[in-house]
Amino acid sequence: METAETLIEQFTALGDPKIAAHSARFFKSGLGEYGHGDKFLGIRVPEIRHFAKAHRDVSLKSASILLKSEWHEVRLLALLCCPSNSKPRLRITRR
Repeated sequence: METAETLIEQFTALGDPKIAAHSARFFKSGLGEYGHGDKFLGIRVPEIRHFAKAHRDVSLKSASILLKSEWHEVRLLALLCCPSNSKPRLRITRR
């Protein structure tokens, strides 16, 4: 199981400054806008999901550290990697 610091180091290497600039505009992160202060690494959601799939064994402690990150994509990664102890719900069909 990898530490949060190791995950962040590997994950941030995937960033692209051009995509980060686009994301900052898209999410309105400028002064006075609704996403003010949000910071972006420039990693697209499909890449984040792929990375998360390979790191499903993240501890709750590491996930909570990731969730407190200043980076938008790292917080999303925390939610996608977050360990889940719940089993899929069974669907009950009515006749």
